[in-house]
Amino acid sequence: MNKKIFQGKIFWLILFGVTALLFLFYMIFFSDNNLSKRRELDKKIDNLEKSITETKNKIENNYSYDQLKKDSSKLEQYGREKLNMQKADEDVFIVVYE
Repeated sequence: MNKKIFQGKIFWLILFGVTALLFLFYMIFFSDNNLSKRRELDKKIDNLEKSITETKNKIENNYSYDQLKKDSSKLEQYGREKLNMQKADEDVFIVVYE
């Protein structure tokens, strides 16, 4: 009788182990959040963070980041001068000298 209980526990432990391995295999290779997609998204996040720091550095060369955050007129001036932005109801002509 003691052997049957022990064998039953082993069966359930093996079943649990196999189920856990199948779940891990599925999560790593087949799920929507698989390993390759995670790596791709991490690379995109790194590139975007680099872009953010580069943009902040460009802004700080002309204006301080805090100045632009607090003063909307300086932010508008920066956007118009450096980023060639415009309001919805106006046309902007950029003259390039060669």
